[in-house]
Amino acid sequence: MGDTKQLAQTYTVVNNTQYDAGLFLLDRLALEPGMRVLDVGCGPGNITAHLANLVGERGEVVGIDPSAERIALAQETIRSRKNLTFHAGSAEDLSRFPDASFDILYCNSTLHWVADQPGALREFGRVLKTGGRLGVSGQSGDFVAAHQRIKDEVLARAPYRDYDHDVAGEPRFLKQQEMGALLDAAGFGGRTFTINKISKSTKDGAEMVDWLASSSSGKTYGGVPVDMRPRVREEMIAEWDKMTKDGLTMELDLLVTVATKA
Repeated sequence: MGDTKQLAQTYTVVNNTQYDAGLFLLDRLALEPGMRVLDVGCGPGNITAHLANLVGERGEVVGIDPSAERIALAQETIRSRKNLTFHAGSAEDLSRFPDASFDILYCNSTLHWVADQPGALREFGRVLKTGGRLGVSGQSGDFVAAHQRIKDEVLARAPYRDYDHDVAGEPRFLKQQEMGALLDAAGFGGRTFTINKISKSTKDGAEMVDWLASSSSGKTYGGVPVDMRPRVREEMIAEWDKMTKDGLTMELDLLVTVATKA
């Protein structure tokens, strides 16, 4: 119902927005050579490889992602890196890693897709060393973007409303206050919050919907069966094209969090 090989391959081409957001987060984490870094929600691994460059041969970077399709792409394209590995896995279950085993935990454009966000934050705190840093970037829950409105409007129509869209894994965009409470409960001390205001521009509605679908591993289509997705896609495109004149731009507020393990 969720990801497909086609969506994963498309994402490797169109993920420049997430990549740029990841660099913004990375600038605030101050990685150093020799550090051990965990990239949660690494996708096809392009920014994970950049992290491996930063920590150098004495460091190590591990990428995990729940999508077997995206992990397969990461493993296919990055073979000869001794300081870089990938595993299929979820943010809520990092049991393959011992306590206090990472200096940095990096989570870009991912946490809003995690079903058990409090559990994930507890796991982040467990695997980080004392004084280790957590970096999270994702859409702010204090901001409602156009893609949320269009998705909700289309999926509320017949026959799509007859399907259980929660089963697909609806995103939960955290407000700053909510993130602060999760950090407190997970044992994090000092933290900073920054709003990264970005714009996503595409030539038309089709390009916007394809970016959203590949970015969400298909969750943009909710619980609608795969064979009905083309129809949903066309209806979403029609809504986006109502906003398109000379190209299309969507404004987004990203909540960027950097916190230290107490």
